Amino acid sequence: MKKPVVYEPYSRLIAHSIAEFVLRCAETMEGSFNNDYEMTLLFLAISTRNEHHVMNDPELRERYASFDEVIPSSLYTPVSRLALSRSTGLPRETVRRKVAAMIEMGVVVEDKRGGLCIRQTIIEDFDPEAVLEPQLRNLRRLFSVLSETGALE
Repeated sequence: MKKPVVYEPYSRLIAHSIAEFVLRCAETMEGSFNNDYEMTLLFLAISTRNEHHVMNDPELRERYASFDEVIPSSLYTPVSRLALSRSTGLPRETVRRKVAAMIEMGVVVEDKRGGLCIRQTIIEDFDPEAVLEPQLRNLRRLFSVLSETGALE
């Protein structure tokens, strides 16, 4: 039996705005990975998983919410290739090949605890202004569209 579709007043606008937001985010990052969207997606999945514990712990989040202080790699949560395949929907073989390329590029490392982490020096050399400014504009645009239409209420 088919589930009934729930119609919210702004459901199409919200879906469109989120899709546009995601595509704009990918566009601003894909140049770092030779225009490879799958590698971009994997980088985001790895870095998000690595920082998951920190960003969900109120005390740690307060300390590391900005880029003023580097999160120690000991606080990272490594992620397995299988978990990446499951979370991104990419085939395991694709994840394996892309991760191998990212390791070769020096962006990702095998963690001694098992799993993958973003290489610490990538984060230490990170220029937040250059990378985040386009993302911040993109986020402001998303909230502006949703706020102006009343979709957030």
